[in-house]
Amino acid sequence: MYSVIDIGSNTIRLAVYRVDSEGITAILNNKYTAGLAAYVGKDGEMSAEGIERLAGVMGRFRAALDLLPGCECFPFATASLRNITNRAEVIERVREATGFDIRVLSGYEEAMLDYRGAVRSMPGEEGLLIDVGGGSTELVFFKAGRAAAARSVQLGSLSLFNRCVSGIIPTAGELAAMKNEARRALGAAFPDAMGFSAQPMCGVGGTARGALALYRGMAGEPPEGGYETQFFARVLRQAQDNPKKLTRRILKIAPERIHTILPGITLLSAAAELYGSRTVVTSPYGVREGYLISVLENRGIRV
Repeated sequence: MYSVIDIGSNTIRLAVYRVDSEGITAILNNKYTAGLAAYVGKDGEMSAEGIERLAGVMGRFRAALDLLPGCECFPFATASLRNITNRAEVIERVREATGFDIRVLSGYEEAMLDYRGAVRSMPGEEGLLIDVGGGSTELVFFKAGRAAAARSVQLGSLSLFNRCVSGIIPTAGELAAMKNEARRALGAAFPDAMGFSAQPMCGVGGTARGALALYRGMAGEPPEGGYETQFFARVLRQAQDNPKKLTRRILKIAPERIHTILPGITLLSAAAELYGSRTVVTSPYGVREGYLISVLENRGIRV
């Protein structure tokens, strides 16, 4: 068995895998909503409270892994630590408290590992992979079964929420502000995207899974080839026209994402509009699986 800990801006997740001749199979998944981005000040520094919050969650994961002798763990962080100014201090504090040595991925590495993890479940030979995280969004255009171009945008569901929303559910004006900000950030990432196909869109990560759960709650099981990206615009219209009804629906389906699901869907919708994605499929795999595969292959273990 092997495990990874994925330290994100909003959630921290422990995933345990069995690795054998059949590949990698997830056997345990445990998540804490830590909201680390909320502990980062305007100077980019994570507060002492935030460091303690992270160390506390990592300590609980250490205790869980102590019950699984021989299960090696590979912790990594994405935008949660990538974008802070006291990264070395945070990493050292967690190492002293728990023994975990955290690797911080660059934006490009995160995008490519997203693709590495999701590629086995992708339909067709080309399209756009998108991972909307809490603090960043990763985009990978793939063609002929290979990653052709990758970018990481420093705007995610939680950071978009923090920039534009004053309450929990955005007002009509805040929805408009989120749309403008999403289009600006994503459009700047790939000004030359006309050379690539974004059909289909392959969504990975928590936002994509939350959007799929919302689709199932509103429209039923999606078609085999994925559901239409117009669904994102439908959700955002309902957020403006009947926010109470949509809030109740989100609380039933994904209560832990009540504040981030609409900013996340705004980013998905903007990407679909900018790059011409008509349908979206949701992969159960992503950066965690890609990271584990990369670590094991560096040790000569093929999966």
